Amino acid sequence: MPAEEQNQQSSSQDQLDSEQLKKLDLMLYRVLTPEARERINNIRLVNSERYLQIANFLINYAQQGKLELPVDDRTLKQMLLQVSSSRDFNITRK
Repeated sequence: MPAEEQNQQSSSQDQLDSEQLKKLDLMLYRVLTPEARERINNIRLVNSERYLQIANFLINYAQQGKLELPVDDRTLKQMLLQVSSSRDFNITRK
């Protein structure tokens, strides 16, 4: 594949990702209070994968009616603690 085609595909993928992030941000704007949005944006700066995971979780639960809207910072903190405490760490020594 020529480099020019690859750059065009990469550019269109970046644009698609950018549009999806804008939609995600708009949905989170409706679901979260300003303080909670600030917290989740800080997570976004540090770990984008975790941000996407949490954002999708929040939006899915909001669409299903399982969340009391808007989600405040305190509730978001509790949710983050539950998500982080459910991680399993396996340490093996050799």
